[in-house]
Amino acid sequence: MRPYKHLYIYEIEGRVDDSAITSPDYIGCWNEGESSFLFFHSDHHDLVKSFVSRNTSIRLVDAYDMDYEQWQGGKLAPFRVGSLWFRPPSNASPPPAGCREVLLDPGVVFGTGLHPTTADCLHLLTDFFREKTPGKVLDLGTGTGILAVAAALLGAREVVAVDINRLSVHTARRNVALNGLGEKVKVVEADAREAIRDKADLALMNIHFSALDAITETEAFYQKKWVILSGVLRSDYYTLLKKLQKRRRLVKERRTGHWFSAWFEA
Repeated sequence: MRPYKHLYIYEIEGRVDDSAITSPDYIGCWNEGESSFLFFHSDHHDLVKSFVSRNTSIRLVDAYDMDYEQWQGGKLAPFRVGSLWFRPPSNASPPPAGCREVLLDPGVVFGTGLHPTTADCLHLLTDFFREKTPGKVLDLGTGTGILAVAAALLGAREVVAVDINRLSVHTARRNVALNGLGEKVKVVEADAREAIRDKADLALMNIHFSALDAITETEAFYQKKWVILSGVLRSDYYTLLKKLQKRRRLVKERRTGHWFSAWFEA
């Protein structure tokens, strides 16, 4: 795995099929709605212009370059949540006594543990496993796979990690492999609103409000015994809370700044 120091990002209007991009400096493609973002380790403006010119359905909108830490919102460093010690492969700091080491290479995908919604999900997940032992965990919107890996190491017998973004799927699979969890954690490319139909004891959902709002309208959501959700600001959280408390019991919630996370049970 190459170290991430400086990123060159090309914003494309339209959905990109990046299978023809073979440069060793190419990192991957992030699709967001009808936009795509191509990531490289070095400047490849001419390559991208040529690629776009051969595809009439897409258009180069803009190009950006920035430090990796600027993209991720801070310097990656080891951190502890309960008995788990998360560290990037580039940092060899040993875990504190009694902690299980978790290797996490986020690449250019969000889910480093720096954002309060991820951190609060990890804290709720740790609290959950002190009391419960789910057979199967469903992680919707897995990103880097950080929650799926944590659930597997905390004691889940089976984890299915889902993301609609192909770059997230590749990144999560790499992190699963880094931690030797290939037989326990399965990463699949799918829409969370469809994947909620999969049977599971615990569902993890650190995703944006519109997806959460749609998922919590489905009967499949209420068939899960436990749910931990996050990724919502205060007004959206209270909207969800009002809806969920008609059929769910709020076990515990965490708030960091304007962000809310919560654990519910049937």
